[in-house]
Amino acid sequence: MNEQGKPEVPEIFTRRVVRSLPPQELEARILAFLASRRLCVLSTCRNRIPRATPILFRSKGFILYMAGEPGQKLGNIKQNPNVSVAVFDPKSEFSDDIHDITGLQIRGRGRLLGKQDQGFMEAFGLFGRPEAWAEHWFGMMIEVVPDRIELLSMALKSGNYAARQIWTRSGL
Repeated sequence: MNEQGKPEVPEIFTRRVVRSLPPQELEARILAFLASRRLCVLSTCRNRIPRATPILFRSKGFILYMAGEPGQKLGNIKQNPNVSVAVFDPKSEFSDDIHDITGLQIRGRGRLLGKQDQGFMEAFGLFGRPEAWAEHWFGMMIEVVPDRIELLSMALKSGNYAARQIWTRSGL
C-alpha cells in the first residue's frame, strides 16, 4: 500500500519504454518461440464472418504449417488468403507473474497445399508422422507466410525494451 492507502502499482505497468530489440535478436527470439510451441489459433474470414480455430502447427523458419482437416477454415482460406495466427506461452495462463506474459500475433497469407503440390510432403514431414500416412490422409497442409509478427513479452521491459516488438518481412 502507498501513503494514501491504495495498492501499489507494479513498476512494469508504469514504466514506459519504446526501445526496439536489435533486428537479429528479435528474429532469434521469434524463431525460438515458434520452435518451442505446437498449438496456435488460426483466424480466417469469409464474407466478413471471422472464424478462430485452435490447431497444431510446426514452423520452418518464419513459415508456419498446419495440418488442416476439411472444414470451414480451408474454405475460408480459398476465398480469402489473409489470415492471423496467435501463439502464446501457456505458462502465463496460470502464473501471477506479469513477466510470464509472452505471445506472438502473426499476420500473413495462407496457402493450401494438397498432396499433388510441391512442398506438401516436406510440410507433412514436419509433424513427424510416417510418410505412408500422407497417402491415406484427406486433409490439406496450410502454409502461412507472415508479413508481420508482433512479439509481446512483458519481461522485455526488465531489460528496458518495449514489451511489444514488431518484425516485418523484408520487401513489403
